[in-house]
Amino acid sequence: MPDDVRQLREELLVLRCQLGDRVAYNELVERWEPKLLYYLRRLVPQEADAWDALQRTWLAVFRDVRRLNEPRALRAWIYRVARNQAISHIRHEQIHRSRVDREADPNEIAELDWTPAAAEAERVHKALARLSLPHREVITLHFLEQMPLDEIAAITRAPVGTIKSRLHYAKNALKSLLEAGEDEDGTA
Repeated sequence: MPDDVRQLREELLVLRCQLGDRVAYNELVERWEPKLLYYLRRLVPQEADAWDALQRTWLAVFRDVRRLNEPRALRAWIYRVARNQAISHIRHEQIHRSRVDREADPNEIAELDWTPAAAEAERVHKALARLSLPHREVITLHFLEQMPLDEIAAITRAPVGTIKSRLHYAKNALKSLLEAGEDEDGTA
């Protein structure tokens, strides 16, 4: 399906939801639940936490979809809602990682030419779990959800330069973890 047709269908789905169409809500859940669960699973420590955050995401989406002024922005909006729920969950559970998110001038960041092979998926996911939340988030959205940097910036409400910086450091950290051959618990 061409992107413009997909975008139009999505906009109509939003409008139907805003009118209270229950079938449209079901379609929205069917369309977005797997992607949102995958995203949330990368942000929170346990699968059960991801399911909890997902349920709260749907409650917030159903409650607030009528306030979505720009139906074209559904994807960024729905990911931002999910992100907010994940962060709320993390704060509530008082799970904080001690890693510092280093920021740098995006003009000074050289593009790192490395992308892990698909065969390394399990190792990549274990290594992802060891990254800080901001780094996991940009890697997940950019590479696994194939979102452009400006859309990630809209979701996280961070400047594009910050997103570039986080992506740079996240890729370096992920590459180092994979090259070191470390498992999730830090052992080789």
